[in-house]
Amino acid sequence: MDNSSYIASFILVPFKDMGNSKHVYFIAALIAYLLMLTFNLSLILLILFEKSLHEPMYIFLCNLLICALVGCTNFYIKLLIDLQTDVPVVSRLVCFTQIFFLYIYFSVEITILTVMAYDRFIAINVPLLYSTIISYAKALKLIILAWIYPICCVSILISLSSSLKLCGNTINTVYCNNWEIVKLSCTDTSANNVYGSVAFGMFLLPILFILYSYIKILVLCWNSSRSHKWKAFQTCLPHLVTFTFFLCSIVFEIIESRLRLKRTSDVVSTIASLESVIISPLLNPLIYGIILPEIRRRIIHVFFPGKKQTLQHR
Repeated sequence: MDNSSYIASFILVPFKDMGNSKHVYFIAALIAYLLMLTFNLSLILLILFEKSLHEPMYIFLCNLLICALVGCTNFYIKLLIDLQTDVPVVSRLVCFTQIFFLYIYFSVEITILTVMAYDRFIAINVPLLYSTIISYAKALKLIILAWIYPICCVSILISLSSSLKLCGNTINTVYCNNWEIVKLSCTDTSANNVYGSVAFGMFLLPILFILYSYIKILVLCWNSSRSHKWKAFQTCLPHLVTFTFFLCSIVFEIIESRLRLKRTSDVVSTIASLESVIISPLLNPLIYGIILPEIRRRIIHVFFPGKKQTLQHR
């Protein structure tokens, strides 16, 4: 094989321009990672050990949080290492490993949010049939599908990208990005482009279903009694906030990486593109913990037992 076509490592360009600011970014990233671990693990353990939360909705939420842990740990560990090294070089194997886990995180988050939207759609539209339609067996099947489907899609994507012959080794993001790798190719990338378009369409359908589900739910809530309206809205609000944050970050990442917009500064572009791995995993457990009544009660019961009597009178 021609040595010029086989790239053994990549250079992450943004780290070269950070200078002494690396130490500040390292501390900020470490704090963000520790907070993310604390918030997500606390809520995961709460759901696992509190029998009252062993319901499909909370099981789906638990998987969403586990997904965030997997993807963000992969991102943060590599980021923290890069911020402590003088030369921002990443090996080919490590780079594709990071792409795999990050894309698993992005895609599984979409499928889990789709399952959660379906769950809320059934719960609010046909509440009397909810336990029949969303049984524990069906919930398990939905969870397995929500993980297996993205893993298969991402595996094919990585297989296509890793087989490309490359003519460069510079990546213009702080983490390995599949599109950045494809742009370095010396050979025809038609197969990658076609599969990327197909995969985008395959994940666009769940997004459209999520939008359809919540529009239907909001219409139903609007025509319901005030008490039912508030209860339904309170249940769906965390999902809507999570979905909105995630969708905005993904859209920005796609537009910025594909079109290489220059109207925004490099710092702003970098921060905005990292929203899905920094902001969302931090906010999601807080949003669900504060807004969902049952989780809020369990949190107060476990962490603030002195308020138990006050809670019971509400």
